[in-house]
Amino acid sequence: MVRRTFPYDSDGVPSLDVRIQVQGRSSADLSGTVDSGASKTVLSMADAEELGLTSADLHDAGTAIVADGSKVGYLTTDMPIRAQVLRPSPTGELHPWGPVFAINPVFVEGASPLWGQADFFASFGVMFWRNSNPAAFELGF
Repeated sequence: MVRRTFPYDSDGVPSLDVRIQVQGRSSADLSGTVDSGASKTVLSMADAEELGLTSADLHDAGTAIVADGSKVGYLTTDMPIRAQVLRPSPTGELHPWGPVFAINPVFVEGASPLWGQADFFASFGVMFWRNSNPAAFELGF
């Protein structure tokens, strides 16, 4: 198994940069939270636009209950979407790392990216060390 450790960000969040591309469209590099509590990967409507998705590509998929207990509507797409983790070099540049994997995100107005269980956690083994100094998480595949 190949493993890599990533530090939590300065706000104490297990953040990770991921390059995402809808088949045949431009890619977007997004920073999001590795969230074991998110059943699905969540992206915003602005992220959908950045990925080149139009209203014709998206369809209503109902409502979901979010962390604060409120219900929000979300959209999905049938377009194939691929993702790959980006790791920072010592100079801060981001480089692809690990496998390219399929994601099937839900799109929610105003959401911050969450890398969730259905696709991200299905592609990587994830271990959190929140109480270590510094806090870190490990990805393995």
